[in-house]
Amino acid sequence: MTLLFLKNSPKIKTCQYTLFYFLIVVLTQISIVNASDDLRVIELSSLGAFETKFSEIEKADEMKGQSLIGEVSYMPGENFSVTFPFDVQQINYLVKNGGLVKQGQTVALVEGYDVHHFIDEYESSKTLLDIQEKHFQTNKQYFENKTIKSSQWIEISKSYYEAKLNFEHIQHQMSFLHIDKNEQISLISPKDGIIQIPRSMGSKLSGELAFDVLKINSIKVKITTPLSFSSNISHFEMSSTCTLGVNYVEKIADRFHQMLWTEPTSTNCKLTLGQSIRVTPVQHIDGYKIAKSAIFEFENINHIAIKTKEAISVVPINLIGTSEGQYIFTTKENLKDEQALISSVSILQGSLLDLGAE
Repeated sequence: MTLLFLKNSPKIKTCQYTLFYFLIVVLTQISIVNASDDLRVIELSSLGAFETKFSEIEKADEMKGQSLIGEVSYMPGENFSVTFPFDVQQINYLVKNGGLVKQGQTVALVEGYDVHHFIDEYESSKTLLDIQEKHFQTNKQYFENKTIKSSQWIEISKSYYEAKLNFEHIQHQMSFLHIDKNEQISLISPKDGIIQIPRSMGSKLSGELAFDVLKINSIKVKITTPLSFSSNISHFEMSSTCTLGVNYVEKIADRFHQMLWTEPTSTNCKLTLGQSIRVTPVQHIDGYKIAKSAIFEFENINHIAIKTKEAISVVPINLIGTSEGQYIFTTKENLKDEQALISSVSILQGSLLDLGAE
């Protein structure tokens, strides 16, 4: 009988060691899994004579977060701006900043060297438009009869429309003005709303801002929130009688934060434009609440013990917050109508540690 001898090579030894190591790892993991399965259900009798009290687990659909700062403001573009129609040397506001005004109400009296010039400009532009319109209508008939050249008609039409646009521009400015018999000019509000007067008044030149008018329902509260939970926010609480609903979430982030625009859901919120307020975010969650004494740690994971007849099941949980002396948590298990151990929890924890050591 011929015997075959294989030469031991380094490659074969390396392969053997690798297989042996892999086998050890697999056996270790199986042992851990089996140990975990054994720990999931524990007999109540194992706690001995220690008192065992249970408390019903409450469903939690919302969770309050840490307070944030909001600013009472308005979304860009919601303000109706009124500008100075001419250079102004003095302005006397007749309403308080932030006050309510009606459409057509006098907001301010203005004075300046260009007041009379502006009135003359308005009258002259009106007269010039009348002349240009008559000239246009007369030559329109000539053009249709082909008694004038096209180039002449183009120049006539151009002059007419330029005069028309100039008058309409000045007429638009006049819609924000009231001129009395003494040629005293006042600025009037074009809409109902809240008046916002610029804090730093510049040189008061033509075209500069005189005031803004905001609709009452355009007042919002802008709040900067962390990106991690801005999408789950249900609403904000300003007080026990004032809540703010999320109106709009900006789609552009500022690094780790996102801007939310909110508005009052009732008339109980007393908001002042420019005011900073403290608000509490309320998030949508799918979780539970239980007394803090029910929570214990095992193998670096938080757990609770659920009552099942004469035994208890150990369930891993994820703590996400607190509320009025209770912990709020999430879990993969359905714990509706279940009860959790709230006494002798440290005894249970010690028993689990002893079992884990074995």
